[in-house]
This record gives sequence, C-alpha cells and structure tokens, in this order.
Amino acid sequence: MQFLARNLVRRVSRTQVVSRNAYSTQTVRDIGQPTPASHPHLMAEGEVTPGIRIEEYIGRRKKLVELLPENSLAIISSAPVKRMTDVVPYTFRQDADYLYLTGCQQPGGVAVLSDERGLCMFMPESTPKDIAWEGEVAGVDAASEVFKADQAYPISKLPEILSDMIRHSSKVFHNVQSASQRYTNLDDFQNSASLGKVKTLSSLTHELRLIKSPAELKLMRESASIACQRVTGNLRCWRNLQEIMGKVG
Repeated sequence: MQFLARNLVRRVSRTQVVSRNAYSTQTVRDIGQPTPASHPHLMAEGEVTPGIRIEEYIGRRKKLVELLPENSLAIISSAPVKRMTDVVPYTFRQDADYLYLTGCQQPGGVAVLSDERGLCMFMPESTPKDIAWEGEVAGVDAASEVFKADQAYPISKLPEILSDMIRHSSKVFHNVQSASQRYTNLDDFQNSASLGKVKTLSSLTHELRLIKSPAELKLMRESASIACQRVTGNLRCWRNLQEIMGKVG
C-alpha cells in the first residue's frame, strides 16, 4: 500500500512535459509558451509563434536596425502584468512591438537592438515560488536558443550593461507607452533624455508593419476565415436579430 501511495502522489517536474505514444517517450522543455516540441499540432518546426518562423523575426530585427540612425539603439520592453487585485492578474497581453520583434509572449523582459550588438535580451529570473504559482517562464537560455538573441542576460544585469550601451549611443529609441522604469530610471537614460537624445520608436515599428509578409497574410486569411465561419454559423442557427446579437454578445 505504501508503494502505491508513493506512486499516486508522484508528480512530474514543472520544468518538463512528458509525452508518450506507442513507440517512444519524449521529454519536452517548458519555456512558458508553446513551442513546436510542446505543441506540434499548433506549430511547425522552426516556428517561434504559430505561423511565423524564426527567420522572419530575425528579418524584422534587421530591417529595424536599418531604419535606425548610425550609432543608435532601440529599447523595447515587454508589457507589464496588470492586476485586478493584489494577487489576481488580468489575462496578459504582450506589448505589440516586443512580440513583433522577439516572439516572446511573456512579461518581465527588455530587448535592446543595435547594429553593433544585434539583439540583446534581458530576461526575468524566476524563483521556485514564482514557478510554483505562475509556472515556468522563458529565461536566458530560451532567449538564446528559441528567440535567437545575439546576447542574453538576466534582468538583474540590465542597469550595468544597458547604462553602458546608452552612454555610448548617439540616440536612444523607445516606446513611451510601454516604457519600463527598469531603464527609464537609469541615470544615463535620464541624461540622454535631458540632452534630447531619446526618441520615439513607434513610427519606425509602424513602418515595418506596413507591408505584410506571405506568412502574415496567411495568418490574416485564416483568422478572417474563422471569424466568417462563426458569423455564418450564428446566422444559420438563430431566427432574428435579437437572438443573433445575444449569441454574438
């Protein structure tokens, strides 16, 4: 009985997802968001997010660097976690620029892009308590291996490393709406701002999105198709406008 009890309470580590079929057992690493290994029914090999391959993310970053003035850098922060109470968060929605350039769907990170260093990602450091309550998050290893950052550091290294990068840059671009105090409170950032060296990044990222790639067009068509199926399905099932509005609402 003791043996059975021990087996009943045995738990699989939160850092691993184990999938089994008739022929093999595969251990898949959990990085806090879907990957081709953890969700092969949603993503093909080489995709960072459904439908978008790593090569496309790298291409977006290269295009942004080409738009930046010489000796400039762009700072892109992930969206903050918003809470309805002290311990209950709202559903997380990633900052559009951070997601567009990195593919990371999680909070707590800051990305820095420059011609000299490429993509430098500062990633959150989770404690065992964080993992127990909120699950795994992408860290330094995932930044290098999954998002293909040229350099990756824990977020605790940001003040030291980013301050030096700002100090040696002629201009600093960032998104005012999603700015994080992790870097806006740095003395070197504030000095650059007082000298007029800090500029808005939004106009550049909007320009990047102006022309859609074949992969983006395919996703847009698939999204429109799903929405149309939902609407036409409702129209077939309900007899009048009030019932339709009640169903859609």
